Amino acid sequence: MNDKERFADMIRKSKRIVAFTGAGISTESGIPDFRSAGGLFDRLSGRHFTGEETLSIGFLETYPQLFFRNYAEYFNFSQARPNAGHRFFARLEQAGKEVAVVTQNIDNLHQSAGSRAVIELHGNGTRWRTFETAEATETTQISIDAQGIQRDPQGRMVRPDVVLDGEMLDEEAMERAAAAIGAADMLVVIGTSLAVYPAANFVHYFKGPYAILLNRTPVPQSLNFQLTVQTDAGAFLADVWKEFFEK
Repeated sequence: MNDKERFADMIRKSKRIVAFTGAGISTESGIPDFRSAGGLFDRLSGRHFTGEETLSIGFLETYPQLFFRNYAEYFNFSQARPNAGHRFFARLEQAGKEVAVVTQNIDNLHQSAGSRAVIELHGNGTRWRTFETAEATETTQISIDAQGIQRDPQGRMVRPDVVLDGEMLDEEAMERAAAAIGAADMLVVIGTSLAVYPAANFVHYFKGPYAILLNRTPVPQSLNFQLTVQTDAGAFLADVWKEFFEK
């Protein structure tokens, strides 16, 4: 039995499936790794800021103009479309499986693919809220002032509804993720090095029989995976669906 056959067999035997996804599932949709943006050079100060620095709450507070310039360059998801990896789990749900997606991504592609139970550990980059009061703001209502800062109709600065470096994860999202993983009988970890904490700790809540890792590179992780495939997840999952589940 090859890897695709084993994976399909585990799916058939599972009722509650959780996909735990990182940046690797979305790179096939043309979205860069959230933590490895190229950084930013500011001519005025002569400083180079790393990708992580530009995505910190301190950077937004201190250099709002540079923050928005960098965010617009690297995190415009308007043209991105779900790939076969995102669609795979939506299709499993439509086929009658109980499927939850726990994602570290902020690109909204799981929802766009049709998944209904999506738990966003790092927020959603397609949503905006006011900086001071966290009120939701429709994207169509946002304007850009002369300094390049995004504002709502009342002139208040807004920010993407994401967890920036230096901020805490949402407690409700963490509780929901832990509960979903703990209740699952199949966990599929995709496109993440499991090196970003505290999110990476969630896989240890899994007590079910089938843990699978799909990633381009090896992952130094103590979780005992029953199946590890070093692969591009989208292509692998597309093949699995076509060969074993397409009717």
